[in-house]
Amino acid sequence: MAIDFIAPGDMTEQRGHWFRYDLAGPIVLASDVLAIVFASIICGFAYDFLRVGSFNINESAALGTLFAVLFVMLTRLRGLYGPLELLQPLRQLWNAIVVWLVVAGFLTVMGFALKAGAAVSRGAAISFVLLGFVCVAGLRVFWHAFMRRALAKGKFASRRVVVIGDDDGLERGQLTQRLAPFGLAVAARVRLSPGIDDEAATSAAIADIVAGIRGSQIEEIVVALGTGRLGLADRIVAGLRILPLPIKLMLDKRLVDLVGRPIHHFGPGLVAVEMHRAPMTLAERCAKRALDIAIAGPTLLLIAPLMIMVAILIRLESRGPILFKQMRNGFNNQPFQILKFRSMRVLEDGGQIRQASRHDNRVTKVGRWIRKLSIDELPQLWNVLRGEMSIVGPRPHALAHDIHYEKLIGDYPYRQHVKPGLTGWAQVNGSRGETPTTESMAERIRLDLWYVENASVWLDIRIIARTFITLFNVKQVY
Repeated sequence: MAIDFIAPGDMTEQRGHWFRYDLAGPIVLASDVLAIVFASIICGFAYDFLRVGSFNINESAALGTLFAVLFVMLTRLRGLYGPLELLQPLRQLWNAIVVWLVVAGFLTVMGFALKAGAAVSRGAAISFVLLGFVCVAGLRVFWHAFMRRALAKGKFASRRVVVIGDDDGLERGQLTQRLAPFGLAVAARVRLSPGIDDEAATSAAIADIVAGIRGSQIEEIVVALGTGRLGLADRIVAGLRILPLPIKLMLDKRLVDLVGRPIHHFGPGLVAVEMHRAPMTLAERCAKRALDIAIAGPTLLLIAPLMIMVAILIRLESRGPILFKQMRNGFNNQPFQILKFRSMRVLEDGGQIRQASRHDNRVTKVGRWIRKLSIDELPQLWNVLRGEMSIVGPRPHALAHDIHYEKLIGDYPYRQHVKPGLTGWAQVNGSRGETPTTESMAERIRLDLWYVENASVWLDIRIIARTFITLFNVKQVY
């Protein structure tokens, strides 16, 4: 068949651009290692040489190298050197803090166990832990800003690619323009004819493509086909493997979700993709429960004076109970009585419950204050200690709302595959407060279900950290 090479493009390499998008991870990793080792040497020199007039660079370099290796290994295991991850500064900084503290704690324990403390200056080590983290955090901010600017201005070093696809694939969201910011300069496009599904035609097309690419300056191949043509894509990729070039397959949006899901092998040729995650394993539930108790117990003791003050203010302002109790559905649809500080003049717990809205005259003066600061939710720490709730999980809704939205949103009941929480993935991603439309509730449910399928203690810690930042955004809380 005839192959139509469209818009061959400029094959000249761009000048002045050295940073490749796909090499962002290794470059940032190398910069972390250099910064950590450099910080260790500087601190060792500043502390030892200026204090005693001598400096052993080997000790400082060894400590810095060991710390750097452990840090980058753990960071890489967490998948934090991926380009998309590097574009999330808050996630990067939080994970850097956690990993840094883990490595520092591990080396401290090992040094104590091996009685190696005498070989390392404590002053130099402490100053290194502080300065080293400042350097690593600073690099995170620098690389994020650098990559953002490069994406916005198309400044990543170009890789000349050929895009092979049918009409649907080549026109998918203006593919050429969408690839350009990431340094993929489309030097040639190969449009496959509609009759390419025939095996003989496919073989002929592959032979023509191979002949056209061989000896050219093409550095990468991108295959983009329309929906439902995985068989053809497989044959094309298999035929193009004769070329010593990387090959990428652009996935249809309905298949993208499958790529990141766990895969289970049951034998030769028998593979299953986990489409829906079962509730957390026993070990995961035990770890989550331990985290809940470790946070809820001490927090209740620390904030007891604040809670007593709020209780007095509620009692002085208006008649009624200090605590508002309402039935909610918990894990596996088990009902429980949620506790809140009363912030309204009404105690609704029936078939008709109206959500609080802006300028709601049912909210008391004290109630408006404690709702904006989320202080009204603090009694739920007792629900957490009793095991009815967790620190992190989908926020429980009133029973009337559960009944209403289960009829409108098919995935709504899946939220109850885990315990409800004080805070959750939806809340730290902007879905707080009132949900006046079905669409706004559907968005909250989508975020809740993502948490259900990805729940882990590590994710809980991230959400708890982000919650403190979210509390300052009171625009959607009435």
